[in-house]
Amino acid sequence: MTNEISSNKKIITNSLSNRFRRSIIWLYIATVIVSIPTVYFLTKYQVYSEANKELSLLVDMVASVREYIAQDVRKDLLDAKLFQSPAISSTVTTSLVANHFLKKQPDYYIKVASDNPLNKMNAPEPLETQFLTQYRADKELKQITQIGEIKGKNFLVSSRPSIAHQECMICHGEPTEAPAPITNKYGTTKGYNYKLNSVVGTMGVGVPLADINTIALQRGMVAVAFITLIFGLIFIIINTLVKKSILEPITGITQAAVALSKGNLDQEINVKQDGSEISELANSFELLRRSLKWTLDQPKE
Repeated sequence: MTNEISSNKKIITNSLSNRFRRSIIWLYIATVIVSIPTVYFLTKYQVYSEANKELSLLVDMVASVREYIAQDVRKDLLDAKLFQSPAISSTVTTSLVANHFLKKQPDYYIKVASDNPLNKMNAPEPLETQFLTQYRADKELKQITQIGEIKGKNFLVSSRPSIAHQECMICHGEPTEAPAPITNKYGTTKGYNYKLNSVVGTMGVGVPLADINTIALQRGMVAVAFITLIFGLIFIIINTLVKKSILEPITGITQAAVALSKGNLDQEINVKQDGSEISELANSFELLRRSLKWTLDQPKE
């Protein structure tokens, strides 16, 4: 009988423990499954958010340089007929400023591109040609911001159209009418015959876009490791607490119920009386056992 009771106790304990462990494991798996896409989308949002913030600052900086040349410098230079000065052209000034900036921050991108440039260095990349096509197709389009590849690198790029204004026509109109310092420096084959108010180029800036998949994988691994650690600690702590406060008392009650069903009224139910529902249930079973035993022990008349 003792061996049978011990065997029943072991079976009951193992069954409850296994169910508890399986519940924890499934909860862990579900948490990992949910956390991986969550980490990916949060990473993607963060990368784009940081890139957009940097891009906005860079766009404003370049726009400020061009506005400074157009509004504060160019008129005086034109009045003085100083056409050879690089400050007469916002494109040239932007390129010079960009060169100095990119020496310090080579991962970024700043360029004023044109498919009919005076300076061949301003010839467009494929992405810039795409922007030019879009601006010319839609005259109301004032800015394009998108992810693009330039020279094999991914950027979050913001582009704005370059419009041929009246003052631009002095140097970019008919080559025969262009100032001598311009034609002497750049020749007369490219960069001329602009049409007033037409889109002649694109001013683009870009910030490097980190590899989202790589960052997400790294953060995902950290998240999974952290979740595993937390669940491991939770499993150990709860397993110990549950085993002592729930599994063992329930096993004792179940064992006593099995014994009672087989007519064994001598097996006491010893559960710590802590006021919990389980201790009250154990106490009720113990009272039932004592009542049955007392009743059966009474002499028959």
